[in-house]
Amino acid sequence: MKSQLKAVIDLHEQLYHGLKELPDDRQTEEQLAGENLFAFSTFRLPAASNQRPLIGFSVLKSAITRCLKSSANPSLDEYSAGIIVSSSSCDHVNAQHYIRSMSGKKNLTYIIKDRISFRGEFSWTEWITWFFFALKQSLRTLGSKEKSNMALTIIEVLEISVLLKWLERYNLKNIYDFVPFEVDSNFMYLCTRELGAHTTKIPSPGPLSTHNKIMLCDTLVLSGGYHFEEVARLKARYHVGSYISWPPERAHTYYDFYTKSEVKTNPMTLGFYSHGEWIRKKNGLVKDTSSLLQAEEDALRFLGRFLSEHPDFSLTIYPHPKERKSCSADELQSYYCALTGSSRIEIASADKGTTLRFQEVDTAITCYSTIIFERLYCGFKTLIKRIDEHDFPKSGSPLNTVCFENYEQLSALIINGSSVDKTHFFEQHGLNDYLHYHFPTPISNHG
Repeated sequence: MKSQLKAVIDLHEQLYHGLKELPDDRQTEEQLAGENLFAFSTFRLPAASNQRPLIGFSVLKSAITRCLKSSANPSLDEYSAGIIVSSSSCDHVNAQHYIRSMSGKKNLTYIIKDRISFRGEFSWTEWITWFFFALKQSLRTLGSKEKSNMALTIIEVLEISVLLKWLERYNLKNIYDFVPFEVDSNFMYLCTRELGAHTTKIPSPGPLSTHNKIMLCDTLVLSGGYHFEEVARLKARYHVGSYISWPPERAHTYYDFYTKSEVKTNPMTLGFYSHGEWIRKKNGLVKDTSSLLQAEEDALRFLGRFLSEHPDFSLTIYPHPKERKSCSADELQSYYCALTGSSRIEIASADKGTTLRFQEVDTAITCYSTIIFERLYCGFKTLIKRIDEHDFPKSGSPLNTVCFENYEQLSALIINGSSVDKTHFFEQHGLNDYLHYHFPTPISNHG
């Protein structure tokens, strides 16, 4: 029987040696997948890993440890209609409910890619083949500018090979890729396509152009008004068979709450949704020169000034989960009071998820988050701080009408937005296509 692992390694080498700088319309799918694999930012290793010369040998050791210490994989359901590919960073319960509900396929096997065990999956011949490949990759990292990407392929080829074995063993024909932002997603697609599998990719509601600049798949899920604006501009690097519309991935958890009856907000209440960039920097997960961090700090300073000039307004901060995990309530209060220069701020409690608290503030301010699209989907006023060197929003998008660059623009948007209700706000800014009634109704998670 043909070795799936060898086939994956062979394709990897083809992608590695096929990298060429060509115009978008002349790049093959293999060249696109190779660029994605080797040149784009990965989230599976800290940003600082790219400065570690021996990161390849460290990943090689991790792969061997993962094989020796993890138990064998359980057998897949023989009646499974396909698999959901996810990662340990995802909300597993909601991911499964979302995909099974919207796809209509209930018997899908859920797989956490970075927890796949390698034990018992490969012959000694395959392990020897892999070891020499891994050793070569470790040496390649020494002279590579993208050390993290090169090192990760040591583990990625094993994960993809196990998936291929399962597809063949259980005759599975459907793959739902819930983590298309991972750099090996398009590489995985090229491998699984050889077995006749149909891949549906489900990106987050955030902008496609951030983490999904290249997309190879059979079906792509679009889950927000901005997605539909983007795909026409991304088509040169998108090789997609068909597009389908789904609601945002967590919509089933809050849809009933916001649509079954009118939900009103209190006037002159502001909220700031943090991306937690400052804590990511502190933990070594982003570069010191992060333009998103600068944008968040600027927005908070503007809001502090607005509060001082308009004392009738209040401000609630909604920290990112990474902040809540790393900081005490007092540390958060101290950080945000210092940046805004105001003591009249409130840190939202952690007793319930942010998506169930949209009604707590009339107008929300953020820089870059899926919260933008979830709030708009539910019909709540939202303003966006522009980020230097980020092509968001695209020119021509109605989102540009709710963006600000300086204090004067923010102040005007808040004052003007506070004078109208939600319906008029959406009409005024041309945002009606972002509302929930333009997307399929999510199936309630308690129905």
